[in-house]
Amino acid sequence: MNDPTVSIVLPTYNRAHLLSRAIDSIIAQTMKDWEIVLVDDGSIDETPDLAQDYERRLGERFVHVSQSNAGPGAARNHGIDRCRGRFVTFLDSDDEFLPTKLARQVELLERASELGLVYCDIAFVDLDGTRHESAFDEKTKLARAVPYEEIAPGFCVCRGSLFDWLIREYFVSTISGMVRRDVLGTDIRFPSDQSYAEEWLFYLRVARITPAGFVDEPLCLHHFTAGSLARTDRQANFGELRQLLLRIKAEFGDLNRTQRRVVHRNLATCTRQLAFDKYKSRNYASAAKYFTESFRCHRQWRTAVNAIQALCRARFNREETPVSESC
Repeated sequence: MNDPTVSIVLPTYNRAHLLSRAIDSIIAQTMKDWEIVLVDDGSIDETPDLAQDYERRLGERFVHVSQSNAGPGAARNHGIDRCRGRFVTFLDSDDEFLPTKLARQVELLERASELGLVYCDIAFVDLDGTRHESAFDEKTKLARAVPYEEIAPGFCVCRGSLFDWLIREYFVSTISGMVRRDVLGTDIRFPSDQSYAEEWLFYLRVARITPAGFVDEPLCLHHFTAGSLARTDRQANFGELRQLLLRIKAEFGDLNRTQRRVVHRNLATCTRQLAFDKYKSRNYASAAKYFTESFRCHRQWRTAVNAIQALCRARFNREETPVSESC
């Protein structure tokens, strides 16, 4: 069998009830030259049986990989290592591709051969079942600020480096990106020790070394799912985001002044929110620590006042007084 044009890496963990929808959305693509690399991250539900059924139906176009539970980043990395396609894209097991996702992104990559990364807009369904047609317009409006040249209807090539914009906020979701496999090489992978926003660092690593473009159309459908990792523990997610921002700061040591300022402001916002959460749970010592860290990242007098207030509570264990404001 010849190598496929596109490899779709699909990590899953105990999502047998949703997995068929994701896989069927790949089978329904207008472009048929693909392979699915399903990485079962230690599921204990019916996922293995379902995977075997698709393996029988799709043959060599379906690669089934199993691993002990190690998280989504490690699962995607395992999948990347098994890919044979010229291009690599990702689908989470609770989401789906719209029918022209592969065709449209591959067409842009072939029209503009200098591009190593192409992303797209996505539609999404919120928790109450309402469908929204553009994350660019409703969720990640910074995506609309990226300068670009439209080389054909809906096909946009970013002017300058996408990295300069992506460092401010992550608006390239895991499922929206498609990357040339040779750009990834053996080094660019997802951080396997992060369980929240890990795609931000991955796409920053890609955007750092290659030109990018985007298809200005929703080509994926993201489902907000109750119980997903992104929604189960707000405080833990802010903690993960703090670690990721510190990692970005350390990994990209040659950031210019503007980029460093952006990272520091994001760190300040994140640690300030962590501080409020700790304060509300009466963990005043930790609150003081995070308020102080936030102040060092971005010096605001109200944060300094909050730090002193939390420190006083920690030292004297006085009766709780509400903090002045929240992020």
